[in-house]
Amino acid sequence: MPFRDLVDQDHAIFLLRTAVRTGRVSHAYLFVGPPGVGRSGAALAFAQLLNCERPADGDACGQCHACTLIASGQHPDVRVVDLDEGKRLDPEDTTTTGIGIKQILALRREVVFPPFQGKWKVYVFVNAETMTTEAANSLLKVLEEPPERVVIILIAESPVPLLPTVVSRCQLVRFSLIPGPAIERVLIDRYKLPASKVRFVAALSGGQLGRAVEWVTSEEAQQRRETILDLMDRLEDADPLDRLDAAEQLSKEKDDLPELLEIALFWYRDILVWQQTATDERLINLDRKDRIVARAASLTSAVLNKRLLAVEDAKDALRRNVHPRLLLETLFLRMAPPTEPTAGRRS
Repeated sequence: MPFRDLVDQDHAIFLLRTAVRTGRVSHAYLFVGPPGVGRSGAALAFAQLLNCERPADGDACGQCHACTLIASGQHPDVRVVDLDEGKRLDPEDTTTTGIGIKQILALRREVVFPPFQGKWKVYVFVNAETMTTEAANSLLKVLEEPPERVVIILIAESPVPLLPTVVSRCQLVRFSLIPGPAIERVLIDRYKLPASKVRFVAALSGGQLGRAVEWVTSEEAQQRRETILDLMDRLEDADPLDRLDAAEQLSKEKDDLPELLEIALFWYRDILVWQQTATDERLINLDRKDRIVARAASLTSAVLNKRLLAVEDAKDALRRNVHPRLLLETLFLRMAPPTEPTAGRRS
């Protein structure tokens, strides 16, 4: 993934390209920002540019032997430590709770040797905030006396959990959330999705392209969304017993609760938006326009605002670790239909 394939991270890319162009490559970088915005991709793009056989216009070619090896994770001089992916410098270290001392000791053994095949050695540590204090202190010794032609990249959401002495010896590169329209363009251009589908995925991703891609490549996630939207619509006509049954069933998949609440929030938000604008320009669930229009005609804005408040209260209860079944029972019962006809009324 050369820099040109990254989305909406121009400032970070500018800093890294400038370092290569001016010959002022730092021995250590700290990539900070939310997950799913291209931090790991930028690290590999930087490694490609440093080792590319045919760089042009401040970017790697993406096609030479070095670039293809790096992209496939096979380059001997570009190593990634990502415990979630099972990638380690010391394969005998089975620790999964954080980057431990064995990984840093393996790094220290390797960096004393020059690059084996490429121009630069690049080491990428994903989730660097999980690094133990012992490992961080050991890494500090490398950062204080950096070897030549070696770049160490730490990837973290925030510099706060890291040792200040480690942070001070790294060049900080910040990554930001990606705007919804930019995510929509990627989903349409790269994944050939219809426009009616991408708006919801872009909104649900919260500015994290990686999360959006996971959604569009997972049939299970897409089916889960359809199931939840069908449920939101059915609840308008459901009796209390049906609501309790639905809560019991969905509570069994407690890991899906944050996603369920986000989808519910977007659903009621769309109905309210249609009431106020009568256009689909701002609808998130664009492929559900017919049902949105129908519900907008049968519910008042006061009722919809109460539904939105109920969902927000449920999200707060989730943060307080309220039991999933109780949380959903309370939410679904609060979503009871109005007690009097409301067709055509707005307040």
